[in-house]
Amino acid sequence: MTHCSLARSPDRENPIRPDGASARRWLLALLATVPLALVLGSVAGFTIGRFATAAPSYRDQRLVQVSGDLRRVDGDYLLALGDSHVARWHARELCGLPLINAGLHGATTADADAFLARLSLPHPPRAIILTVGTNDTNRKRFREPPEAAIRFRHAFRALLRQVIGRSELVLVATLPRIEASQDAVFSTQAAADITASAEAACRKEATCRVADRFGDAIPRMDGLHLADYERAYREIAPAICGAIAGHLTEDLPTGQNVGAGRP
Repeated sequence: MTHCSLARSPDRENPIRPDGASARRWLLALLATVPLALVLGSVAGFTIGRFATAAPSYRDQRLVQVSGDLRRVDGDYLLALGDSHVARWHARELCGLPLINAGLHGATTADADAFLARLSLPHPPRAIILTVGTNDTNRKRFREPPEAAIRFRHAFRALLRQVIGRSELVLVATLPRIEASQDAVFSTQAAADITASAEAACRKEATCRVADRFGDAIPRMDGLHLADYERAYREIAPAICGAIAGHLTEDLPTGQNVGAGRP
């Protein structure tokens, strides 16, 4: 009969232990791995932190800038709102009043509406100058020009309601003419329809005025933007200032002089 031996094998009784050289190699590998892990962890943390604290958007930055300008206003002022046709205008005064520029490059009519909703006005401006519509004619935003006009009409009505509710007077500077060279990107047909729609909507409101022929005589630098916005607004300044003076006269009691009690 064969008997099974229950004796432990020498390997179990005497496990192999690393010699001195093996232990040193193991320790060196560990020391090399720990700093690498720390570096990788720091890089990962920095990357996550960058995404968690993303830089503020252009519109957020503009909101901070415009809000700061508004806080420094003392007394009556004018507010200009719109797209790059406003943002490229650098005047700080018009009709003898401080001018706060709330223009946004690339803004549609709906964008201007949303931006104004975020602005905290210290008190109603004497007037809001409104120049919007160009970016609503961008062909990326619609399939056919009539669609652009319909979208603009709805957005402009919403913007006009908000503007009228936050100012004494609204002055619409009509959409500057878009040259035919830009028609592949900005629809000239949509621009004409949008201009007519804005003028019609404004003229239905008692406190809205239209400043016609905005920038017509001024060259375009790219077929879209005016070469001289200071000149463009100077040319419609008489209409703007006249509307402000006329509106003020309507509000005064009989016999009171225009500008009495006002700067």
